[in-house]
Amino acid sequence: MIWLLLSCPIALLGQGVVSGRVVSRDGSPVRGVHVVRVESGAGTTSDSLGRFRLECELPCTIALSHVGYREETRRVERHDEPFVVVLRSSDGQLEEVIVTAVTSAGNMRSTSGHIERVPAILGEHDVLKWLATLPGIITTNPFNSGVYVRGGNSHENGFLIHDMPIANPDHLTGILSTFDPYILGSSTLYKSGFPARYNGFLSSYLNMRPDAGGKSRHEGEATLGVVSSSLKTRGPLAKGVASYALSARSSYLRQVARLYNRGRRGEVEPNLMPEYAFSDVTAAVDASLPGRWRLGAFALFTTDRLNMKLSEHFLYRFKWHTLSGNVLSTRTRESGDEWTVQAGVKSAFSEGGSMGSVPMGGGNRYLTLMSRLSYSRVFPGGLRAGAGARAEYNRFETANREDGYGNVLIRSSDKIFRLYDIYLDLGFRVNDYLTLEGGVDYQYHDGEARTHEFSPRLKVSYAGRFVLWADFAKSVQYLGLYPYFTVKTPVDIWYPLGKGNRPATCYQYSVGASREMGQRFSAYAGLFYKSMWRVKDFTRDPGATYAASEERQIEGKGDAKGFEVDVAFHYRGLRAGGNYTLSESKRTFAEINDGQAFFPPYDVKHHVVLSLSWTPGRRLTMGALWNYSSGVNTTFPTGIVVAHNLADEEDRPVLIPVYKERYNYRLPPNHRLDVSVDYSFERGPFTFKVSAGAYNVYNQSNPSFVYFRPEEGEGGLQRLAPRSKVILPFIPHVSLRLIW
Repeated sequence: MIWLLLSCPIALLGQGVVSGRVVSRDGSPVRGVHVVRVESGAGTTSDSLGRFRLECELPCTIALSHVGYREETRRVERHDEPFVVVLRSSDGQLEEVIVTAVTSAGNMRSTSGHIERVPAILGEHDVLKWLATLPGIITTNPFNSGVYVRGGNSHENGFLIHDMPIANPDHLTGILSTFDPYILGSSTLYKSGFPARYNGFLSSYLNMRPDAGGKSRHEGEATLGVVSSSLKTRGPLAKGVASYALSARSSYLRQVARLYNRGRRGEVEPNLMPEYAFSDVTAAVDASLPGRWRLGAFALFTTDRLNMKLSEHFLYRFKWHTLSGNVLSTRTRESGDEWTVQAGVKSAFSEGGSMGSVPMGGGNRYLTLMSRLSYSRVFPGGLRAGAGARAEYNRFETANREDGYGNVLIRSSDKIFRLYDIYLDLGFRVNDYLTLEGGVDYQYHDGEARTHEFSPRLKVSYAGRFVLWADFAKSVQYLGLYPYFTVKTPVDIWYPLGKGNRPATCYQYSVGASREMGQRFSAYAGLFYKSMWRVKDFTRDPGATYAASEERQIEGKGDAKGFEVDVAFHYRGLRAGGNYTLSESKRTFAEINDGQAFFPPYDVKHHVVLSLSWTPGRRLTMGALWNYSSGVNTTFPTGIVVAHNLADEEDRPVLIPVYKERYNYRLPPNHRLDVSVDYSFERGPFTFKVSAGAYNVYNQSNPSFVYFRPEEGEGGLQRLAPRSKVILPFIPHVSLRLIW
């Protein structure tokens, strides 16, 4: 397969349809604008709403002209990204032309510019921080390595590069992630209206497109920060033909934590900061050759270590790493047919352990090999079609782990399954306002469970002064996640379907509306409902020593429903925005809480995000981000027992909590303010950018998780006292970025 890919480069050119809208400075549509493809002279004119469509080979350059306005040009690389062009008055009233992406119905696109408007938390910009500012998406706490979309679990989200899944490369999400916008700044998020080519996850899909840099000159960045430092570069491999991009980053947050913890010595119950270290490397290559061919490759490697001390006698130790990569080859024929062949790999390894009253731990790894063949074409008359086939090989390994007394805590459980699917995507533009999209995906799962699933999709969208849409999608997921902790962590254990199981299934319905009023104001509102069946969880059956546990996959049902609204305002250098999400998520399992419905730990009723950025000049940018979320549910024990023949280091009996029901206590709300200031200046061929700011400005004590410590009460009675862990307090930060 690799030989085939290397012998079949990818075409840069392809027949497509360029679509967009032309408006004046006040946001009014401009009718009768001449839109011409520079390379061929073919053209069209905008309608009464300022909209236009033009068939041309991509990439291409279009020119827009109208009496009373200056002529503008726009370079177009992709046919599926409509855009807005604001024409400048011929008297020069507008200093620059502003081009922005049009929000597609139910989808959101990001660029490096969007991501850099979010405050550089701890001096770092990344894709997941931008995601966490969008309506319908939350992060529950700094320690929880996941984003939660519209009431779904964090492991129900798919992360893709060029439409191929990658291993979830978790750092401490909400604080640090591995998606570097230097290479992965361009992405599309699907919260609803999923194309048929996406299946295997229930809640959302984030498809990222690597930028391998320019083919004309070398450039780069070097960043020195409080938390981490990085080195990034991109440029030509063969001038005008091939280019590369490379980013490497390493942290010293562990040293920062040790300095912080040193000041906590002597406290009765010190709130110690975790000692955490990470590094990651991202690389991309892009090449274009004569004859309508193109080659592309991408790779991402991450490694992490985390030591978290709860007390003098209790320490958690974690380590994990991931590897993801894919290569692709595409050819576009003169007729407009486009064929793509891809191959990819994703792999992850994790290991966790604890030292304390009850030793525990485990490790797991998985490997996935993927191949994909796809075809697409844009037909005259507004019809788009895409079809493809994919095959996967998956292997999961869970290591034996003993408690020091010969008792197996986690038994070895190696599993293999194969997944095959085919899909068909169709889109039809009825007129300049109405678009119909639909498709179907068929999957066959061959493992301990053998099953097949049809997943239909349908979306209707109307684009007038308001953009309106309604959509339905069925999606399925074959993997469950066994939580090592009370919150999701990167060392949780992935489990495929067991014998007799069928995949988790989600039927999702959503409607929405959005409005853009020129370049200054935009608004969006949406409703969603999810009906979930055969969702997976695990029961815990205590062994004779109260320390052993066996994982048993169980199936249940659930639903999620809610409302989300988002507004944004832009005037000159000022950008302000805010969104609010009201949602409710429930799950029901016969084996949990006596079959009663419960709110899972990612159910957040209310979530608010407010953002503000101001660029008073070319050099200075100031930003602030405040978020609020209502508390999540956690599990409190209903009693304690004394473990037989077990004692701690001081020969005291070990107390084991008894959990009769799950998620029986709601934690208090979380809220936090982050601020940042960026200042840039030039010295010769270099640009310097200084970033300073603070995380958790007013030092809010947001509990990340709850644990229990044995205490001796009156009369010598033993009890388990709850303690909350605050992972990150107020932390100032500064970084220096050198750009050449």
